[in-house]
Amino acid sequence: MEITNRRLFLLALFLGIVTTFFIYLYLSRVETVSQSLEPTKKVVVAKVTIAPKTEITNEMVEVKEMKGSAIPQSTYTNIKEIIGKIAKETIYSGEPIVHQRLADEKYQKSHLAYSIPKGYRAITLQYNSVMGVGGFIHAGDYVDVIGTFDQKIMQGAIPEKDVSRMILQNVLVLAVGSQRDEKQEEEKEKKQQIDTITLAVKPHDAEKLTFTEERGSIRLILRPINENDQPATGGVTNQNLFTP
Repeated sequence: MEITNRRLFLLALFLGIVTTFFIYLYLSRVETVSQSLEPTKKVVVAKVTIAPKTEITNEMVEVKEMKGSAIPQSTYTNIKEIIGKIAKETIYSGEPIVHQRLADEKYQKSHLAYSIPKGYRAITLQYNSVMGVGGFIHAGDYVDVIGTFDQKIMQGAIPEKDVSRMILQNVLVLAVGSQRDEKQEEEKEKKQQIDTITLAVKPHDAEKLTFTEERGSIRLILRPINENDQPATGGVTNQNLFTP
């Protein structure tokens, strides 16, 4: 009797294993068929890994067909929509490109580096309302820069011969600030204080500004819109101040 029960148990175990095997095969086939029937879509993916702050070129991307379940939202289907855009974050090779990984207009406005013209550098100067035309200078304006310093610093002249001279012209203002709000408790109002101004200049001109700010003083003059002329000036000293 004991032998018969053991045979029945082994038979049941064998049949269970066989049944499980065939169920597995069936489910695998169903999954394969389901995947083969899943709709696909052509999307733009990174052909190579794209580093942050990199301008996307045609060689960096390609169109690839992917299954719908593997495609994230906000993807692109046309390569022309991608070319020239800036990567905000690292985009890895083979990854679908989505809107969130690109630097949109709002993101670029909040990051100064995107506002600097090619070939220029941003330099920040100490700022006060007198230096900055009474506080009427704003980002996007153009200014000229006048430097005042002891002539002996520049050419070894006698100390009494100070000079004021135009050192830069038609300079783009990138930003006015940092800005901070100071609460005046007695008057219960906010007073805005601006203490820096940031300009876009060529690297060599950044050296001029740094030298002048460290060894002399700087005054900005606001240019009218659409005026690009750069008149030649000889500078003013205490010896030629009243010369016609």
